[in-house]
Amino acid sequence: MEAVMKLRTMALLGIVFVVVSGSSCATKKYVRNRVNERVTPLENRTGELEETSRRNTQEISRISRDVEEVRGRADRAQQAADRAASAAEQANTRVTGVEQSVSDLRGNLDKYTLQKTVTILFDVNKSDLTPEATSTLTQLASQIKDRNGFLLEIQGFASAEGDPEKNERLSQARSEAVKKYLADALNIPLFRMYILGFGTSRPVADNSTKEGRIQNRRVEVRLLSNNAIASPSR
Repeated sequence: MEAVMKLRTMALLGIVFVVVSGSSCATKKYVRNRVNERVTPLENRTGELEETSRRNTQEISRISRDVEEVRGRADRAQQAADRAASAAEQANTRVTGVEQSVSDLRGNLDKYTLQKTVTILFDVNKSDLTPEATSTLTQLASQIKDRNGFLLEIQGFASAEGDPEKNERLSQARSEAVKKYLADALNIPLFRMYILGFGTSRPVADNSTKEGRIQNRRVEVRLLSNNAIASPSR
């Protein structure tokens, strides 16, 4: 009888152990499943946020590069505009200086009067004399070769195309070409000539038209005579 009771007790304890163990395992599995149900969406959401953050960082970097590039182009454009404005201002200053020199010279030559003006035309961006130009200068030289008391004021000009500073140099080169031809080919004394380059200032025609620009690419040779002594040399 006692042995039977022991067996029953042991069996009961075994059943309790199995029930408790099974219940414990079921509870752990349930908890784990519930945790996973909550954690997995959070992990997915965290991954999405990290990807969004990465894309935003890349986009911010791209926008920053674009802004720097635009700022660089703007700075370069401003520098170019400043250089152009400075060149134009310098050209205007030089023209003003030339005009003042002319005024001063004429003040010293108050006994001289303008007798005639000869106009020489030039091709675009050229300072070379055309056959027509040399013929005109030859005729002028033949009229003054036996005179005393004269001066030739040689004024160069350019049309309005291109850079103002370049046009000023071109107008000076055109005056130099006329002076050189008169001296070398026609034996006009150098001391009787002076040259000026006015660039695009003092146009005689509309620079917006082809014909006007042709008329503005010129040299004016002004014959000044001192009436007190202007007479054929003996």
